[in-house]
Amino acid sequence: MNLFHVDDAGCLFISPAIEDWSLLASKQIDTIFDLEGGLDTGVPTVPDQCLYVYFPIYDEALPNLSKLSGLVSLGASLIQDGHRVLSHCGMGFNRSALLAGVILHRLGMSGPAAVERLRQRRPGALFNEKFAAYLLSL
Repeated sequence: MNLFHVDDAGCLFISPAIEDWSLLASKQIDTIFDLEGGLDTGVPTVPDQCLYVYFPIYDEALPNLSKLSGLVSLGASLIQDGHRVLSHCGMGFNRSALLAGVILHRLGMSGPAAVERLRQRRPGALFNEKFAAYLLSL
């Protein structure tokens, strides 16, 4: 399992499916947005340790944008407060990059810069043209 650091502060990551929770703990990631179908195995259950948000979306059309905006607000707010956030999906290319890109935008990066950053840090990211076009429009 690879983690791809996508912001300058070291607080926002994307990845494919979670296989090793100890890797997330070693990076002090305490918030996970799971965008793939099926809950992850081994989600930590210690109180106040891990915020796990399950919002499965298809790697096709854009998801409900008001719900996406809510996730973005939560992610950006947590990052601003010093938390480390992981956005993940099955392969770590499109769904996770979409959410991370909109979070980057909410934190002040232009949409085109977010697309460029994600593609630089995660080669192959955003090959879903609808997701890329949405981010480019921000």
